[in-house]
Amino acid sequence: MNRLVKFWLLTQQEKWFLCEASILLLVSSLSVRVISFKRIYGFLGRRYDAFKTYAGEASSCASEIKLIDLSILRAANGLPWNTLCLSRSLAAFIMLRRRGIPAVLLAGVKALDDSSLSAHAWVNAGEKASEKNPQNCEFSVVIKIGQAI
Repeated sequence: MNRLVKFWLLTQQEKWFLCEASILLLVSSLSVRVISFKRIYGFLGRRYDAFKTYAGEASSCASEIKLIDLSILRAANGLPWNTLCLSRSLAAFIMLRRRGIPAVLLAGVKALDDSSLSAHAWVNAGEKASEKNPQNCEFSVVIKIGQAI
């Protein structure tokens, strides 16, 4: 009941973003588990590699990026299963690019001390899409989808 009350207290835009994020997280989670990444990569490359300019102001772009990040986080916490970083990144990338916000989906690996590999996926968006994120600088980028400004 508490989640329902919290949902109704959200603004109309937050409700739409949360619903979109939930649907995209569901679809991306299923896609990652069922479809080979080669096909996902090909689809995203064909559909979202071409850059569409953002029609709004820079401050509006920053607020939409924050709202998308928050919506993905809320949706992931509300789902009954754990979502992978790849699923979250796919959903965020699609939401950003649908709105014409410059975004780059990156996937990287790093070697661990026990000679194993650790993989991670993330999205750089907006004006910072071309910059390196200090949190992810230890990962060697192996996949890049999308373009920065």
